Amino acid sequence: MKPHFSLNIIKEKGITTYNQKSQRFPLYAYCFLLEGEVLVEVEGQNLLISPGQFVLIPPQQAIEVKYFDNCQGYDGSFALEFLKDASYPVLRSSILIQQSFWFEDAVFMGSLLQRMKTVYEDKDRTFLQSALDLILGQLRPGGKVAVVSERFLQLVFEKDAIPLSVAEYASQLGVTPNYLNKTVKNRTRRTAIDWIEIARLNIAKSLLKDPSISIADISARVGLPDQSYFSRFFKKKTGLTPSEFRNA
Repeated sequence: MKPHFSLNIIKEKGITTYNQKSQRFPLYAYCFLLEGEVLVEVEGQNLLISPGQFVLIPPQQAIEVKYFDNCQGYDGSFALEFLKDASYPVLRSSILIQQSFWFEDAVFMGSLLQRMKTVYEDKDRTFLQSALDLILGQLRPGGKVAVVSERFLQLVFEKDAIPLSVAEYASQLGVTPNYLNKTVKNRTRRTAIDWIEIARLNIAKSLLKDPSISIADISARVGLPDQSYFSRFFKKKTGLTPSEFRNA
């Protein structure tokens, strides 16, 4: 059973940033969040997954997990051969499906996946097939992506890029700073500057692990060339100065 179906528990405390290469999986991949959020890049498109959202990704898509924030939920994969019924419309889509479940529906989905995890350990294939039928039957293809906010996240978390200001990102995206802030806040529950500061902090923490890189250079590489301002920013976010963090 395991080569055709898997189910894992997601439990990530705190904020975690990944610098891994993208991977292509031969099976359908899925994820459902109970708490927190995950930022995933799929085929060059940044996807923010929030509580109550179920995501289904077709096979052979390039997937890269970029960011976790206090997450609980489930993820896994399956092959068409594992299903009792492979005729669901979402399985004919070549693009990912992201669908929100609210209130009782979200509670039901979480309970179903919890039960599936227990049954998975017992290798009850029949129940797992029926549960997948139920989930796939509730998914609908054709969801639209909030292009501006997803492109913004891609720019902010682009590897080796120096974080810019909201105005500079807005200019690159051809929108006003106010529109960018509003769109990003509506889509992610965080402002554009919140995401920029998360990116700055993650880059700084990573570079501070290398003692050969000076704090002045790190300050410049996170887009805050004023070293004293960078130090105040870092201490406000972590409770430590850059030097204290490096020597901890």
